[in-house]
Amino acid sequence: MSIIELLEELRAIAQLGLNYSKDIYDRDRYERLLTLASAQYSALSSLPSSEVEKRFRAELGYITPKIGVSAAILNDHGELLLVQRTDDSTWCLPCGWAEVRETPQQSMKREVQEETGLLVEVGSLIRLGCRMPGDFGQPHTTYHLQFYCTVVGGTLQESHETTNVGYYDISSINKWHADHQIDAEAAHQYWELLKK
Repeated sequence: MSIIELLEELRAIAQLGLNYSKDIYDRDRYERLLTLASAQYSALSSLPSSEVEKRFRAELGYITPKIGVSAAILNDHGELLLVQRTDDSTWCLPCGWAEVRETPQQSMKREVQEETGLLVEVGSLIRLGCRMPGDFGQPHTTYHLQFYCTVVGGTLQESHETTNVGYYDISSINKWHADHQIDAEAAHQYWELLKK
C-alpha cells in the first residue's frame, strides 16, 4: 500500500467516524486523525493543509468518490470545443462536478451552458475515467464521465470560469488540465468512428 492509499483510508475512517460517532472521546480521536491526514496530503500536494482539511470537512455522509462530467463536442472539421480555465490557464473540455438532485446528463447540460453559453443534447457515454488521490495534486478519488454532446442552441461565449472558448485542433494545445488530453483524444476517436 502506498502512502497516498494509506492516507485515503485514514481520511475515510476519520470522516466516517465524525459523521456517525456520538462519543465525545472518539470524535476527538477522529478529529486528530483528520488533521494528521490533511497535513500529510498537503505535504504530497500543492494545497495548504488548511485547504485540504476544509475540503474534507465539506463532505458529509458516507465517503464515496466524487463524480465529474465532461462534454465531447466537435464541429464538422473534427475540431473539439475547448475552454481555457481562469483558475490555472490550462485547456480542457467543458466540464464540472455532478450536482445532487441532477442526473449526470442534467449536470452535463448545466456545465456546458455555464462555461460556453451553448445548449446541448447529451448523447452516448464515451469514456469513464478515474483519478486516484494524489493524481494531479488532488486529495480525492474521482470518477469522470465523458459524454458525446450535440449543440442544439445558445451562443458561444466566455464565462467567469473561462478566458477562451472555441473549437480547436487538439494537436495545437500543449497545456492541458489534468488528464483532459486523454479525454480530447477519446472524443476525437469517437467522432472518427461516427463519420465512418
